[in-house]
Amino acid sequence: MLKKIYSLINLNSLSHSFLILSFTFVFYFSFSTVLHHHSFSQIFISYSEGFVKNALLGEFVFSLKRITNLDFKILINSIFVIFHLLNILLFLRILKPVINSSKIIYIFLLLNPALILFPIYDIGAFLRKEIFMVSSFLVHIYFSQLLNFEKIDKKKYGNLVSYILGPFILINSLIHSIQILFLPLHFFIYKRNLNSKYERKNIIFIFLLTILFLIQFFFYKQISYNILYESTVERLGIFTNQFNFSITPYIFLNLNIAERFDATLPYIKNAKFVFLYFISILIIVMPLIFMLKKLETLNQKFEIKYILLSILPFIMLLFLASDWGRWIYIIAMILVGTKLQFKIKNKVKFEYGLLINLLLFLTIGFYLFFVNLSHCCVKNLFFYGMNQNIELFMNVLFDNLKVIEHIKY
Repeated sequence: MLKKIYSLINLNSLSHSFLILSFTFVFYFSFSTVLHHHSFSQIFISYSEGFVKNALLGEFVFSLKRITNLDFKILINSIFVIFHLLNILLFLRILKPVINSSKIIYIFLLLNPALILFPIYDIGAFLRKEIFMVSSFLVHIYFSQLLNFEKIDKKKYGNLVSYILGPFILINSLIHSIQILFLPLHFFIYKRNLNSKYERKNIIFIFLLTILFLIQFFFYKQISYNILYESTVERLGIFTNQFNFSITPYIFLNLNIAERFDATLPYIKNAKFVFLYFISILIIVMPLIFMLKKLETLNQKFEIKYILLSILPFIMLLFLASDWGRWIYIIAMILVGTKLQFKIKNKVKFEYGLLINLLLFLTIGFYLFFVNLSHCCVKNLFFYGMNQNIELFMNVLFDNLKVIEHIKY
């Protein structure tokens, strides 16, 4: 009976149910209230005063509002429901082959606080625009997995990347300019998979998309943040009464690299802040690398130089924006995705002594249930992970809705 419960199909189905229910639980609150004021504020950047950076999503939301007259919370959360669900399904599809190699590693990756569950462990990252960039990355890894598992040929892969992923990346760049930091990663995956066997029509199309991607940066207008903020307040109308509309995203919108570094410098100089995030990186990355190295892929590896060059832009981002947890999350996703795009050939065994195995599994349990990766301004590292979400869920079951403040900042 226990073996049947622990079967592959049940574990896979349970994973889908768990993740979808976990996100549904948070969306229950998100449709009812503004969970995180800064996150909501940055969504409303729009083209109200001209062609500015990171404004496509806001303009789309205002257009939907004009057409449907629905509440902004409903409109925004509906969009994020779609993309969170897409990311869950893609992540689980990419992760599925791990079940055949090691159920322990599968569960470790599934429940990891720095991977797919990160946006619900820290509500400050729940409605952030990098979700769309993570979607483009997971879509590419899925296409790459199809190719490397011999379910599609190189021609099909090239067409999928050129005509589906390419336009999606271009749209994402208008939602948030952080998409440009993912370009080296997409290029290295594409180059590695096709091995210089590019079709001419795909090269031309990708070249045109790249030109469109880069040329936008020459046409962006430098609008005073006060003007943009005030025009956004006017467009929002009485909805601003429902939350503390923050001017900070509008201030940061037009800052150059030197100004962004200057704004992040107080965090870099804060010894406690740096120490806590340094420990966070060790806690997150070291076990992740340990587990991933247990998985051996079939004659194909994503070269270490490609991985380093792919994560380098996000390491540099640590000096330009203080939301360090968000960049650690992206780096963790890159490490997992680039590994799992290839076939796994081995059955993983933890061949240690009984005491070592016991300590290892206890450590994994603590890691999955009591470790927290804060999107920004970390206050603690432990005892604020999945256990807090379970506690919150129990309070909701008993109709103790006052605990909604527990997940608001």
